[in-house]
Amino acid sequence: MHSAGSPACPDCGAPLDGSPRRCPACELPLHGPIAAELWQLDLALNDLRGREAWLLGRRSELLTALRAAGENQPAGAWVGGAQAPVNGPQTGAQGHPATAEQQVGAQGGPGKETAAPGHVAGAHGQVAPKAGEPNQHGWQAGGPGRPGGPGPVGFPGNVPPKREMSPSAVRNLLLGLGGLLLVVAAFVFTIVSWGSVGIGGRAAILVGFTVLTFATPFLLVRRNLKATAETVAILGLALFLLDGYAAYQVWFEPRVDSLPYTAVLFALAAGLFALYGGYAGLSLPVPIAIGLAQFPLIVFVADQTAAHAAGALILTAAFDVAVWTWARRKVALVGLLATWSIGVYIAFFQSTAYPDDLAEAVAYAVILAVAAAEAAFMARGAKKFPLVPVVGGVVAGVFAVRAPFAVVVPFAWVILVAPVAAGVFALVLRGRARNTALVVGALASIGVLAPVLIVLRGPLDWGHGVWSASWGAGAGDHLSRSPWVPGVPDLLLLVLIAVALALVVRQKVVAVLVGAVAVAFVPPVFDLPYPVMIVVLLALAAGVAAVPQPAFARLALGVGVVAVLWGLVSETATLVVLAALALIAAGVAFRTATLRTWAANVAVIHAGGFAVAAWLAADLQPRFLTFVLLAVAAAAAPWRRTEIGAGVLGVAALAVVPDLKMFSLAAAAAGVIAAGVALRKDRGNVGYLATALLLTASWSRLYAEDVTLVEAYTAPFSVVLLVFGWWKARTGSSWRAYGAGLSFTLLPSLVVLYDQPEGWLRPLALGIVALVVLVVGALRRLQAPAVLGGFTLAAVTVHEIAPWVAELVLMVPRWVPMALGGLLLLVVGATYESRIRDVKRVGAAIRDLR
Repeated sequence: MHSAGSPACPDCGAPLDGSPRRCPACELPLHGPIAAELWQLDLALNDLRGREAWLLGRRSELLTALRAAGENQPAGAWVGGAQAPVNGPQTGAQGHPATAEQQVGAQGGPGKETAAPGHVAGAHGQVAPKAGEPNQHGWQAGGPGRPGGPGPVGFPGNVPPKREMSPSAVRNLLLGLGGLLLVVAAFVFTIVSWGSVGIGGRAAILVGFTVLTFATPFLLVRRNLKATAETVAILGLALFLLDGYAAYQVWFEPRVDSLPYTAVLFALAAGLFALYGGYAGLSLPVPIAIGLAQFPLIVFVADQTAAHAAGALILTAAFDVAVWTWARRKVALVGLLATWSIGVYIAFFQSTAYPDDLAEAVAYAVILAVAAAEAAFMARGAKKFPLVPVVGGVVAGVFAVRAPFAVVVPFAWVILVAPVAAGVFALVLRGRARNTALVVGALASIGVLAPVLIVLRGPLDWGHGVWSASWGAGAGDHLSRSPWVPGVPDLLLLVLIAVALALVVRQKVVAVLVGAVAVAFVPPVFDLPYPVMIVVLLALAAGVAAVPQPAFARLALGVGVVAVLWGLVSETATLVVLAALALIAAGVAFRTATLRTWAANVAVIHAGGFAVAAWLAADLQPRFLTFVLLAVAAAAAPWRRTEIGAGVLGVAALAVVPDLKMFSLAAAAAGVIAAGVALRKDRGNVGYLATALLLTASWSRLYAEDVTLVEAYTAPFSVVLLVFGWWKARTGSSWRAYGAGLSFTLLPSLVVLYDQPEGWLRPLALGIVALVVLVVGALRRLQAPAVLGGFTLAAVTVHEIAPWVAELVLMVPRWVPMALGGLLLLVVGATYESRIRDVKRVGAAIRDLR
């Protein structure tokens, strides 16, 4: 750790000794014109930061002095004019304001040395270097934002720390705590000590303390102690409520119910306290009274039904609307949001809890209608966040219409009520309200998602498996065992949504999407024959694909997926669907140039699926499906636009192999196909994939045959591959030249070493070979031999020392490994920066290899 005045590197902050030409930590150059300009910029920035800190500190002191003067002086003390600022600007010898240089002595104390022009004075009066001049160490003390830089002109040492609490905050805290203690004391006295006082004493205590408490704020306001008056007034309100409680306990308890009495007490206290605050000229009583007025109606119906509670909340919200409109009090707005939201929440969910009670539904509908009217009234004058009351009003209005209709209409048709009501609102309203009604209608239609997912998923697993359904059955019968059978209301709702989207949304593909789903609903809803469902889906796919736009092409692909899901339950339907989709995709590729590559690959994938289906329909052996897919991939691979489809079929072929031997053959075939693709000039990187597939094929074959001496099969080929690489690739990437030859032997031997750990010959031979490969790669600066040799040598080393390490760990106490691990973390953390630089150097060295 270096002192605040020692020079530091501007980049990493490391201390500098003398005037080095480079930083010893990060090797940043510290000489030349660029470094000189950076010195000047840092000095200027440091000067500005110091000036800003001193000015902020001085501002805080002056503000504190003004607050103290305002509290201690009577109100008329400021009439004669503004008071001179405390410790204001110093004046010079001629009575003029002193310059910044002349203030150094005044602010910094007597006897301080005055800075020359262009220089700044330090914390103790010393003269800092002129801006743009490096100090004696060659760099300014500290960096930007670091301590030790020069202070501003007139800055007397360090900046005083900013106070965490202002005097007014401390005063309010003390007053609040004092008032709280008095309220608690009064409450304890009323509850506990009341019985020891007679009836006369009780009346005197109640009336005397309450009157005295409410009279005290008037005297405090005259003495300009308004904050104390506010606290005493709140204490008076608490005493008033305690008086009401005591009166109930003595005179009213046998005859009056507690809830109505409490509601009246709250209402009376709110009204009187608001009038008292206005008469006394206090600011807190009115907001507190408004907050207290939120509870009378709610307390009054606390033991009634949920409808009473919701009605009380909405009526309280109406009171808040009136107060907000008249007085613009924020506490009324907060109360409105709380009471309105809770009331609407209760009314909506309770209206859905009684599907057979029309009277309850009408009651909740009235409550929601009043809430909608309140929100509409608030929306007319809303300037900030005008969308909030609009959304609330539309939601409440839609649910107000839904509540009685949900009882009258059949249950299956209830799903239409809220969306239709929202649609009607959208026709009547304008602007934001119209858009909000459309959004609410869309959200209210979310119940249709369940039948939509059922239809799009198809009949699989709903009592039907692959190729198990009858071709002549009805489409509705295929979905009869699903958890949600689509019906006519679902179809009508989809039609309404599609029409609304077509009229509102600019992207017509969204409306087409919903319309396509609605058309797909027709066969299951009316139980049309299963072939009709297949024809409808294929016609939808062809019609949507005919639009030459990417969005419609993606929609056509989605319709094709649905058609495939429906076709899988029948053998004939599967063949027809896959063939038709392949032809549709091929037609799009032939007709639309912008979609040619995308559609061609889709056609290849569907062709591969058709080939698999035809193979299985002919009762041929399923174990050869891998080669059926590879055959289609091989036919598509030579064409540039169908490479992706060929790759997808190749991956699928490798995924369906039944055993390891078949996987070896499939990987070899895929490697050959990839090698053929790599022959093109711009597809040379595919050669890496071909190499990996061929290596995987050979390794998997050796593993499948339980070969223990794999080197007898891999080493000769590795030698040939290495010779070819040396002969053909004297320049260029060493991975392309030697990667395949080295991997062909090193990696299988390493796998066998870990799979069969017995013996010493293979680890020794493999370690020697890996060491030789590593040394040759390092000497010839070849990346592939260096990396593969180093990796293999490290793996062999770990394999050999692992048993020794395990035995050592078991022999030592259990705390030793933890202690060593902690020590290692400490060392790594302490030398983190240097280790990172070492890793970067190693990475750079490896990247520099060929």
